[in-house]
Amino acid sequence: SATENALLELAVAGNLDVDKARARYPLLDTHHRAEGRPFMITEHRLPGGRRLLVMKGSPRAVVERCTRRRRGRGTGKLSETDVTEVVRENERWAGDGLRVLAVATATVEKGAKAEEAPFEYLGLVGLSDPLRDGVKELVADLHGAGIRTVMITGDQSATAYAIATELGLSGGRPLNILDSTDLSGLDTDTLTGLVQEVDVFARVSPSHKLEIVQALRRAGQVVAMTGDGINDGPALKAADVGVAMGSAQLDVARSVADIVIEDDNLATLVTAIAEGRTTYGNIRKTVRFLLSTNFGEIGIVLASLLLGLKPPFNAMQLLWINLVTDIFPGLALAQEPAEDGVLSRPPRDPAEPIIGNEDLAKMIRESAVMTGGTLASYLYGLWRYGPGPQASTLALSTIVGGELAHALACRSDEMSLLEHYKLAPNRKLDLALGGTAAIQWLATA
Repeated sequence: SATENALLELAVAGNLDVDKARARYPLLDTHHRAEGRPFMITEHRLPGGRRLLVMKGSPRAVVERCTRRRRGRGTGKLSETDVTEVVRENERWAGDGLRVLAVATATVEKGAKAEEAPFEYLGLVGLSDPLRDGVKELVADLHGAGIRTVMITGDQSATAYAIATELGLSGGRPLNILDSTDLSGLDTDTLTGLVQEVDVFARVSPSHKLEIVQALRRAGQVVAMTGDGINDGPALKAADVGVAMGSAQLDVARSVADIVIEDDNLATLVTAIAEGRTTYGNIRKTVRFLLSTNFGEIGIVLASLLLGLKPPFNAMQLLWINLVTDIFPGLALAQEPAEDGVLSRPPRDPAEPIIGNEDLAKMIRESAVMTGGTLASYLYGLWRYGPGPQASTLALSTIVGGELAHALACRSDEMSLLEHYKLAPNRKLDLALGGTAAIQWLATA
């Protein structure tokens, strides 16, 4: 892991021959970090059947298991003053954004329990895990998109606070941080209310991650959880969207995640959010175009019957209108480029219907305009030419032209037709409208 590699680099920098050390102290067993045990112990063979134990982990947890401490080349009893000094130094380093590990050793006889051994405290190791380039900008982009960011980490509170402050995780608000020790004993309702205000959860265990995700969902939040390790598995599965990083362990995080970011770059999330919002918006644009134009065609037939007139279109003409004006412009609208500011809009309510009452009222108004314009054209044709193909053709050309113009109006829900010059070009729509107009002209010329 990155931590192990950093410790090896430290050993090499201290002129330790790692290969010789491994040969001299062969590894026998490893006790990994686990729930309620924030440290790791390795067992190594010593001459005479004895074992060397090496512990590293949370400074407070490690020092609590030590009875002595290394002093130069000698050892001495670990006093309360020493413990206070270790805790103070740990907090100082953590406040600088370092991940801090304490290291201790013990020599025991064969058969002794590792965790009960009298350990000797050696010292602290501070590891710098600098932010990746662009991560701070990524967090700002997520905030601009109306997405709240929450850090759930196993690091201690001071380290997590320093990193979250550098990231701007709270979006300019005072940063709220909660240590996992304060989570124990909280009832469900209290935790549900609390998670809506907390920006950073520190020193969390796998079970705490799961509880936090579940509490966020109970609070009505849509939760996307990112993770890359076995400890993230339950929370990834419980989230609305589980996002595994490309370096995730194949059999755990990747297997339960909904999305895997293969390039291991969180900035891909912003691209995915923009694409998702654009796709959803294009579906709405296409549905708006198809429903309003078909409402208009139905309105023309009904209105002409109510006025006691022969409908302007026969069955073949209605089929022509749908084939010419619906298919190609509709497909082109479905591929509309992303609008500027798509990431500055707030997320939509998941319970919101794709077509709401306001949308339906807008489509009825738009269809009424097409109905009225086509009827006016038809009435003019009847007055000028009398009943026959001329009046019907005039109405047909009017509705086709109106629907093609309406396709342009459907390019944006946020801008009027006069502001569409601000939109990115949609060459496919231009081609669809131009081709449809040419076909209509050939059919009626």
